[in-house]
Amino acid sequence: MDLEGKVAIVTGAAIRIGRSIALNLAGHGVKIALHFGHSRSEAEETAAEIRTLGIDVCLIQADLQHPVAAAEAIVGRAISHFEQVDILVNSAAIFETGSLASTTEDQFDRHFNVNTKAPLFLSRQFAQALLPEKRGHIVNIADWRGTNPAPGHLAYTLTKHSLLALSTILARELAPRIQVNSVCPGAVLAPVGAGPADIQNVLREIPLARFGTADEISRAVVFLLQSDFATGTVLHVDGGQRF
Repeated sequence: MDLEGKVAIVTGAAIRIGRSIALNLAGHGVKIALHFGHSRSEAEETAAEIRTLGIDVCLIQADLQHPVAAAEAIVGRAISHFEQVDILVNSAAIFETGSLASTTEDQFDRHFNVNTKAPLFLSRQFAQALLPEKRGHIVNIADWRGTNPAPGHLAYTLTKHSLLALSTILARELAPRIQVNSVCPGAVLAPVGAGPADIQNVLREIPLARFGTADEISRAVVFLLQSDFATGTVLHVDGGQRF
């Protein structure tokens, strides 16, 4: 896909990986429908930076804890502003620790609402909104835990495993008009509040012995979007952490 002039919906685009994806796409001439949940000031800052590139951006607030309503609002607002959509990047996620003993039903439901149900219903709305003569791309931001589950983040890991399954199903169901791929990041940026000992514990699990960057993930997204022959692909950008 030639990205120049395309329109991308990016969820969770106010901060961290989502922000980097939005900015990287804008740098390739992509107009951005910038979704955020609660980070309004950060979203406005990201939008302002995109506008300095001469790229149109539309801010869209929606609560992904209500996936169906949020999906309808996000895609509807993008269509209203840009009159088309070409790309959907499902980046928004919540990430909480939890074991079998500690995971609550509320925690389980919140993770599935944001991390799995929202991408599912956003993908449906996106596919319905894609103009008949157009080709589209969906990229889901998963996690290395989605292919190599490990204890510690039970609900989160289940959602990312489900998201990868969803990507595979949609790659077949939406072909040939829409390509669907996934990026599986590893540890990107040090955890908030982590001390030196915590950081060293994480680094010992990464063969390349460093944290990744949001820019490395966003460049992987661009790579998949620029490919016209990749679908159902799972691209790990994790420094080998999944091994």
